Amino acid sequence: MKRSFRLLAGTIIFLFMLFTGLAMAEPFAPLVNIPDEMLQDGHDQYFNAMTARNSKIPSREEVGFPSYPGSRILFSQMENQTTENGEEVDLPKRIYMGTPDSVEQVVEFYKQNLEGWRYGEFYSTPTFYKKDGKFNPFEDMMTPRIVISPEMRPRKIMPASKTVIDIYYEKSN
Repeated sequence: MKRSFRLLAGTIIFLFMLFTGLAMAEPFAPLVNIPDEMLQDGHDQYFNAMTARNSKIPSREEVGFPSYPGSRILFSQMENQTTENGEEVDLPKRIYMGTPDSVEQVVEFYKQNLEGWRYGEFYSTPTFYKKDGKFNPFEDMMTPRIVISPEMRPRKIMPASKTVIDIYYEKSN
């Protein structure tokens, strides 16, 4: 009797782990590695470190396209809103990433891996966007986009970052 119960309990645990493992979605990308000392109150990078640590990481399925290989999430904003005509309006979700690779490498990757997106350069900044017709990134905050630019300042939380990837997306169905 005890042997049957153990076998049944073991089978139930195995099946639970199997199905919950299958149900867990693949994260879009890993979070940047945050040095422990940056998480200490009073550290000059405390705010950046806590913002990164508290960032929600969506699944690749939710975002709907792949992340750039080797990139790291520096922070995310899942509750983006603005006010238009006195009403709160939801903006696309945002993921801000860094990579040690060049802007050209990132652009080439996304040219090969985005379906249904258009490409343009706005003030010499490579931008992919998901909209038919004219797109003005300074006026149209609702359009999903990926903006790729060189790292403009050394980032202590990710010193190897040479390129930033700023992603605004709508949750994929």
